[in-house]
Amino acid sequence: MNDRELGRICDSLKPKVFEDNAKVVEVGKPLNAMLYIIAGSMQAPIMDAGEAAPSTSFHTLKKGMFVGEQLLYWAMKTKSFDDQPASFKTIRCTTKVEAFALTVDDMKTLVLSGDIFPMKSKGEV
Repeated sequence: MNDRELGRICDSLKPKVFEDNAKVVEVGKPLNAMLYIIAGSMQAPIMDAGEAAPSTSFHTLKKGMFVGEQLLYWAMKTKSFDDQPASFKTIRCTTKVEAFALTVDDMKTLVLSGDIFPMKSKGEV
């Protein structure tokens, strides 16, 4: 990704605030946005492959980290935008969190306009 593409993504970011203990994403539900945390913290369970029961160990997500970055990879590879990925874990705020969000709709607009991933022609989507 080049500087122009990063700039277009930054132009599309929207501020988002989550209250303490808010559920940001839930396992099995569609991811609606990619988040960049600018203040506060969240927790995600640490999951081992094939784990059947919920984990009691957690990974802390904090300032400077991303949530839902798999949406970027999905947007790069999807053919139709009808196959929105689901979250593979539930993530909850452990404090009030401020973040910048890039929504699925904004990502779709950026891809279809050629502002990001220009090698992906409109005919492919």
